[in-house]
Amino acid sequence: MNNLYCPMIHGGLHINYKDASGSLGVNHCCLSTAPVIPIDQKDIWDNKNFLSIREINDKNQWDANCWECKQIEAAGSKSFRKSMLQHFGEKRNLTGPLRIDFLFDRSCNLACTICNPQASTFWQQYLKQNKFASPIIVNTSNVDKVIEVLKTLDLSNLEQVQFCGGETLMGTAYWKVADVLSKIVPHADKNLLVGFQTNGTQTVDKKYYEIIEKFHLVKFFISIDGINKRFNYLRWPGDWNQVSENILELRENLPFNVMFLVQETLSNFNLFYSDEVATWIANNFATNRVADKVEHSQQLVIHDLLGIEVITEEYVAAINNRNIRNMLPGNWKENPDKIKQMLLETAKHDQARGQNWKTAFPEIVQYYSRYLQ
Repeated sequence: MNNLYCPMIHGGLHINYKDASGSLGVNHCCLSTAPVIPIDQKDIWDNKNFLSIREINDKNQWDANCWECKQIEAAGSKSFRKSMLQHFGEKRNLTGPLRIDFLFDRSCNLACTICNPQASTFWQQYLKQNKFASPIIVNTSNVDKVIEVLKTLDLSNLEQVQFCGGETLMGTAYWKVADVLSKIVPHADKNLLVGFQTNGTQTVDKKYYEIIEKFHLVKFFISIDGINKRFNYLRWPGDWNQVSENILELRENLPFNVMFLVQETLSNFNLFYSDEVATWIANNFATNRVADKVEHSQQLVIHDLLGIEVITEEYVAAINNRNIRNMLPGNWKENPDKIKQMLLETAKHDQARGQNWKTAFPEIVQYYSRYLQ
């Protein structure tokens, strides 16, 4: 039997301030599909929900909300769980987190197809301007509340921090928290890795270099789901030419303790083109300037209308001889209702954005021909 120990279950903390009231919600992992739990500050680390899922993991069983890692591992690929296990090893009965993921500022300049208004202020503006739906209004920043929570936690075990957006390089909120962490985390300069998730549209002001240099390592997790016209479609209204220039500028100018990882989210649109980003990295962005390898990860989108449930049998046949095919569950079957709904929603947004998915992804149009007649 495989060892299913997960460092995120025993050592992870996802701090989330997502609703308009600014109330605190927690989870153990950003990939878990379990609802974010509203919680009082005094019960964060050993709340009953965390204790329950730790017990399940101690029995070497999968939690139902950890389906993405389970599915990826069943396909023979490296999951987030395995990546964290490689980094942290097995540690139990901790008095505080090994890793904290922060989501407290939704400020963002893009309305990516795989995203939603809860994670992007630009998505909210876009929906309002086009009168598609009443946008979910959330506080863009709860930076002071995050700092208050940090001061209640035992950070002696903390090795990794991940800033999730919004766009983390916009504004000052995430830099303010980073500065606090550099002062209150024991031996941050020797043990702490701080990650920034970014869409690549922003550069870093030199005034923040001093904060970066206070940590053992800083890693920029750059979201790239395609290149050229495919990037422009999926990461609207981002511009690939500008983003690729920004990425290379970051590589050449940031302090030497900075490394990079390209995160690629696979949806029905870019699944067919899953090799393109890897090829671009190999040719243009293989290392940082001191020869540390740029890592590349792929994950399936968590979206009702852009995932594996809206690909067709013809699409599956086209990718059947690729490793990416292994990400599909063994019981996969075509879902006509969801495919029709996806095409309707896509047409609506294409018209509003002045885009055309058939132009951006011409090779996959044939796989939807039964639904386009």
